[in-house]
Amino acid sequence: MSRAKTSGDSLASQASSRQWVLVRGIMSEAFHWWNFIDLLQAQFPNDKISTADILGNGELNNHRTPLKIKANIQGLKAQAPSGKKILVGFSLGGMLSLEWAYAHPEEVEALVLINCSLNNSKFYERLKPSSFKNIVKLSLESDLIEREKHTLRMTTSLLTEDQMTEIARHWGPRGVQYPVKSMNFVRQSLLAAQMSQKSAPPAPTLILSSKNDKVVDPICSVRIANQWKLTNHLHPAAGHDLTLDDPAWALGKINDFLQATATSVMTREAEPANHPELVPTDLQFGGPTGQ
Repeated sequence: MSRAKTSGDSLASQASSRQWVLVRGIMSEAFHWWNFIDLLQAQFPNDKISTADILGNGELNNHRTPLKIKANIQGLKAQAPSGKKILVGFSLGGMLSLEWAYAHPEEVEALVLINCSLNNSKFYERLKPSSFKNIVKLSLESDLIEREKHTLRMTTSLLTEDQMTEIARHWGPRGVQYPVKSMNFVRQSLLAAQMSQKSAPPAPTLILSSKNDKVVDPICSVRIANQWKLTNHLHPAAGHDLTLDDPAWALGKINDFLQATATSVMTREAEPANHPELVPTDLQFGGPTGQ
């Protein structure tokens, strides 16, 4: 599942290689990142990009999705390289990436959370009623290409009909090759319901959301950001699958975030040398930076 397995260095070191692990959401898999992985690699050519799927999705579709958060984290960790990494999580993948950071802070260098929700939002905000109806309709669609096109209409807002048709031609056969079991959809939904709002993560965190998200209300990301005193970066037109709708916008926000974080780290590292009498010797960088 991993595309590369090389140790990464700190965010402050621009010349060195960093590690990334990308995690998709409910009923989704690495294949559905589409061209975002290649664009991310082009943006950060020295870095090593990997993916990890929730157990029960993609090539791991024969697994039963665990209902316990810890077991899901172990499933993701088993697919990821060792060492510190930047976790990019979409929807449920973001929620699990967050729990990964809480459970193993020594492994997480930074977090990028895309259109996530936690239990400080109402259930009908975390899954809009209209999207639930669409999911039921999709389950009854026998034409694989049409089913994927309907899915894309629900999860995106900026793709043209031709673009959706082209993507669906690839996603349809992939869904036949690695179908997600209905029970795993239910189990992943139950897993998402467990995700609770906690204290700020132990790593710098970027929150991205989409104004035209038809699946999850963007107010969910606003609440998460407000709780942690961070900025919610809202795309003015994209849908739920933000990196599919507008990968360039997402990459721009991620690049800005990493640059700001690196600057913060270097400033903090320089402070003890400049003001040794003012800074405790055990001071460590341990919290997120807002933007």
